[in-house]
Amino acid sequence: MFTYNLNISAANLLKSVHFLTQCALFPTTTAHQHYNSLTLSSDPTEPKASGSGSAYTLTLSPDTGFNTLTNTRVSTETHSSGGFISGWLGVIDYPNDQPAINKSFSYFNFSILIDTESDTCTAQSLYDLNPSELSSIKDELNSAIKLSSNTTQATKTRTWAHRWGKTQYNKAFNRVKNYLASGDTYQINLAMPFICNDNLTNASPYPLLTKFNGRHACYIKRNDRTIFSVSPERLIRINGQELTTSPIKGTAPRSNNLSIDRQNAADLTASIKNQAENLMIVDLLRNDLSIHALPHSVKVEKLYELESHHNVHHLVSTISAKLKPDTILIDAIRDIFPGGSITGAPKKRAMEIIKELEAQPRGAYCGSFGYIDDRGICDFNILIRTIEAKKEGAVCWGGGGIVIDSELESEYQEIFNKVQQILDTPL
Repeated sequence: MFTYNLNISAANLLKSVHFLTQCALFPTTTAHQHYNSLTLSSDPTEPKASGSGSAYTLTLSPDTGFNTLTNTRVSTETHSSGGFISGWLGVIDYPNDQPAINKSFSYFNFSILIDTESDTCTAQSLYDLNPSELSSIKDELNSAIKLSSNTTQATKTRTWAHRWGKTQYNKAFNRVKNYLASGDTYQINLAMPFICNDNLTNASPYPLLTKFNGRHACYIKRNDRTIFSVSPERLIRINGQELTTSPIKGTAPRSNNLSIDRQNAADLTASIKNQAENLMIVDLLRNDLSIHALPHSVKVEKLYELESHHNVHHLVSTISAKLKPDTILIDAIRDIFPGGSITGAPKKRAMEIIKELEAQPRGAYCGSFGYIDDRGICDFNILIRTIEAKKEGAVCWGGGGIVIDSELESEYQEIFNKVQQILDTPL
C-alpha cells in the first residue's frame, strides 16, 4: 500500500467536506474506539454508547475509466484488515422492483484517511499515485477548506412535516395487523416519511456526525442528491472467507435521568416481545447467509446484545458464516439485500405489503451504502437514521417492526424516539 501525507488538518477538512463537488465520507473501521457522553459509568457491566472512532475515510470524484463492476481490479496485497483503500463504492436504493445493483457503484483508485486524533490527512492507494495526482488532490481539499473558512454558513433547526399524520399511520398499522392475523407474514417493518422543503444538498454533515457518532454513518454528495446517515446498523461485511451480518431489532429510548435510562435498557433486554422480533430476523438472515455459505458454517455469534446510542438503546444480534470459495462478492450482497430487519419476514411478502401501504417509495432509506475494496473486503450498512436531500427538498424516514402483539401507541412513539433528535439537529 502507498501512503502520502497531505499536510492538511483533519479537523479543518471534516468541517469543509460539504464544499467538495463530489465526495463520500464514512467512519474507518480501524479507528480507535471511543464512547460519547452517554457512557453511563465506568462499571464494565453498564451499557455503553456505541462509537465509530476518531478516523474517517474520504473519497472524491470517481475514476471514469471503469464503468461496470465486472472491471474491478483485484489486488495481490495480502493485508486484509481495515477499511476502504481503493475499489468500488456506492449507494443501493431500497428496491421498488428488482434493483440494478451493478449500476449503483463507481470506482475509486485512492482514498483519504482523516485521523482526528493526530489531526492528519493521508492519501492511500494500492497503486502508486504520481505527483500531478497528489497535487490535484491537495488543491481540491485546500480549496474546500478555504471556501469553508471564507463562508459564514449559519445552521438552523429545519421544519419537518409528517407525510402521515397519526390517523394515516393508524390506518396502515391496522392493515398490517390484519395481514399478520391472516398469516400472510410474521413481521412488517412499517415506516413513514418526514419532509423538509429546504435545499439541504450543501449542508454540512458535521453536526450530525459528531452528535450521533454512528458506527456505520456516511455522507455522500453526488450531482443529484446528498445523503446524511448516522446509521448504527451493518448489513454485511465480508473479509476473506469471513461473512458477518448484525441486524437490529428492539428499541428503547434514552433518558438524561440515569436511573430511568438504566431501567429502559433493562426492560428492553428482558422484553420477550423484542426478543421474538429479533429472533425472527435472525432466522431470516441465517437463511440469507446460507445461500453463499459453506455447509454448517452459519453461526449466531451474539443474540440480543444491548447497544446504546445517542438517542436509543437497541438489541443487536450477530450472525457469521464461512463464504464458499469462488463466490462473487456482489452476488452475496445481492442475495442479502435489502436487510431483513427493515423489511420483515418472510421478506418477499413483507416487501409487497410495504410497497402497498407506505406513503411513497423509500428511495435511499433502508437501502445500503458500502464498498467492495480491491483487496476483497466489502462492508455495507443499512441506511436508517438517514436524510436524503435533493434541490427540491429532503426526506427522513422512521419506522419499526410490527408483530401480532404490537401496540399502536408504542410503535408510533418509537418512530419519534429514533428520528426526532435527527430532525432537531441544526443543519
